[in-house]
Amino acid sequence: MGSEDRAPATRRQLLQRAALLAPGLMAWPAWARARALRRDEQVMFVPAVARWLDAQRVEAEIHAWVYERERRRGVQALFARYLGLDRAALSAEDRARFDARCALFLTDSERGKVIDVAFEAPLREVHALPATDAAGRSQARVGVDAGALAPDVRTLPFHARLSEGDTRRFLGHALLVPEQGLSVISDIDDTVKITQVHDRREMLLNTFVRPFQAAPGLAAHFRRLAQAEGTRFHYLSASPFQLAPALEDFLRDEAFPAGSLHLRESTRWTTLIPGSGVSRAHKLGVIAQLLADFPQRRFLLVGDSGEADPEIYAQVAREHPDRIAAIVIRDVQGEGREAARFVQSFSQLPGPLWHLLTPDGEGWPAGRP
Repeated sequence: MGSEDRAPATRRQLLQRAALLAPGLMAWPAWARARALRRDEQVMFVPAVARWLDAQRVEAEIHAWVYERERRRGVQALFARYLGLDRAALSAEDRARFDARCALFLTDSERGKVIDVAFEAPLREVHALPATDAAGRSQARVGVDAGALAPDVRTLPFHARLSEGDTRRFLGHALLVPEQGLSVISDIDDTVKITQVHDRREMLLNTFVRPFQAAPGLAAHFRRLAQAEGTRFHYLSASPFQLAPALEDFLRDEAFPAGSLHLRESTRWTTLIPGSGVSRAHKLGVIAQLLADFPQRRFLLVGDSGEADPEIYAQVAREHPDRIAAIVIRDVQGEGREAARFVQSFSQLPGPLWHLLTPDGEGWPAGRP
């Protein structure tokens, strides 16, 4: 009898099978001893930020993940069933896309790995990151002599320096943010990309199966903003960081300005879809850190009405009234400015501070950032 003829497995049974097929997904070893990267282990860097400390030095934030791909047969189908999707029923094109996007969720994160990060010319400095934790993650802020940088440099590229004879290249970069200027913090799902977060099945299909679809008009609005000197972009989402490569490709292919990427930590299938409290805490935490790191910059907050972006951004604006240049919300359901939710969210804030975009991207505020 084929697997498709069997009775549907419960979620607990699926998790138990996952533990057998890929134990690194479900539990981590207790030991932690620093050791070099093996040939079957990979490194992924998530684009973060760098800031000027003074006229000669910058501080770059490095976010690294060390993992080994799961190669045993059947894991993709198991992951699809956990999500409530039928992989076998997908077209060949959709199945290939699903397999590519889910690949980083089917891994064994590697604990106790130490990575040397080498900055590219003209910096040419090497820094050792802390040993990776139980989730395979290592992050640090490293000071770099930047006296030789050209004035128009926007990113600091670097790579993992591997052992002798290992010719692989794991590349990363940090967005260099000037002390002054405008920072655009933008949500991703249903803001710059159509996801349909409130419909679980549509959300999963749009995330793992279908080609990513850009929200109308946002890329053009962002490109106009990018023309102003000193403007930088920070893309913020509660999506798991394993989607970073696919999201980077999407932003580049749709001609969104390059920027840093701030995704949520998620190393277990059970935390794949966050609760509203988790998403809110993640976004507030990232925004608070950016405000603290760049005290002389102003911020434009861009989001959508499909989740809690209006409430989150309104809270930030009330707490930092002199730092927020504007709030722009994509009104995904076309509720209009007089909707009770918006009136309540933005109470006690100046009316000209917040703006709604129609679902087709029209209505960007004239004369605003």
